[in-house]
Amino acid sequence: MPAFFGKYRGKVAVNKDPQHLGRIQVSVPAIFGTGRQSWAMPCTPYAGKDIGFFTIPPVGSNVWVEFEGGDPDYPIWAGCFWGEDQLPQDARVEDPDKVQVFRTPYGITLTLSNLGDNKGATLIVDSPTVSRKLKMIFNADGIEINNKDETTIKIKADIIELKNRANSTITISQSNIESKQTSVKTDLTATTIDLICNPATVKLSASAGIELNNTPANAKFNASGIELSATAPQIKMTPAQIEISNVASNIKLLPVGVNVNNGALEVI
Repeated sequence: MPAFFGKYRGKVAVNKDPQHLGRIQVSVPAIFGTGRQSWAMPCTPYAGKDIGFFTIPPVGSNVWVEFEGGDPDYPIWAGCFWGEDQLPQDARVEDPDKVQVFRTPYGITLTLSNLGDNKGATLIVDSPTVSRKLKMIFNADGIEINNKDETTIKIKADIIELKNRANSTITISQSNIESKQTSVKTDLTATTIDLICNPATVKLSASAGIELNNTPANAKFNASGIELSATAPQIKMTPAQIEISNVASNIKLLPVGVNVNNGALEVI
């Protein structure tokens, strides 16, 4: 029997190995002709008991086949190659040495890139595995988790941002936590809380107290007292007095009496 050394072009005919050894059934026309198929053992870079690097090419894929000791009864599939127009889209770049792509037939793609603005690692899970495209990006900016470009989580050096399809966001920084939903916004810092529902606002401050505003109405509560206003009309309450005013008119209630219009009338 002649010996066959070197590699020969083959195709995957069957990829479901009943012995679970990583074998594939190959056709190698140059050796077997067109009517014979043989089980070929894998040549993998890493294998052992319950460990290893396991990838099986789909039926119809191009494979390189060689033979153990040159014996055609002991074929080995040593690797794969692409046919014309079969290269994954993410690998079709001008500098192919700067990108590594692992893509399955089921819409899962891992891309490791050192190309320009795309440096980093990207994991995409798409149809038919899932109905909504899922993406994870690791780059110089940080980490992004993306659900069909509608719902995202971004983790950067000093900011975490969560966003949904309605464009509602929660942003967490070193100094504050901010949430937005259309016209509603909250902002929390170490000493303040701001609530906005346009045109109404609420401000809570460790130093300034509480301020409620819905133009023209405004209310302030602080250590000095309470102030209520609606443009010109105002009410101010302090530990010492209560003052009610409206433009030029005012009433002051003091512990010792009542003062009207800055002394025009005084009741003691």
